[in-house]
Amino acid sequence: MQPLPLHSQTVTVWCGFMAAFIFGPFFFEEIGSSGPVTCTVKGKRYESILRNQIVPVLQQRGCVDSTIFMQDGAPPHIATPVKQLLNLHFGNDRIINRHSLQPDHHDRNPCDFWL
Repeated sequence: MQPLPLHSQTVTVWCGFMAAFIFGPFFFEEIGSSGPVTCTVKGKRYESILRNQIVPVLQQRGCVDSTIFMQDGAPPHIATPVKQLLNLHFGNDRIINRHSLQPDHHDRNPCDFWL
């Protein structure tokens, strides 16, 4: 008899791309007893990676004020702390997601179609 894992191994990763550069990848993982383990992306984890990894990269490159932040409609992307952080750095007029106010923005995320 050979034991098999119930689920295959997975990786949860975030990567951003702009006209001038690509940044990331940033991995969503926790350190378990046997090393790094992929974890579920919840609003709090997503907000943490935005605050501690993604926004600092954009600030370092001096492009926060010119960035339009686009993301798909995943539930962690619209969690209250995430919306507050994004509004703080990008303003409501430079965020595109399923709750943004821009007219005719639905289904325009290139990641949904090209990756």
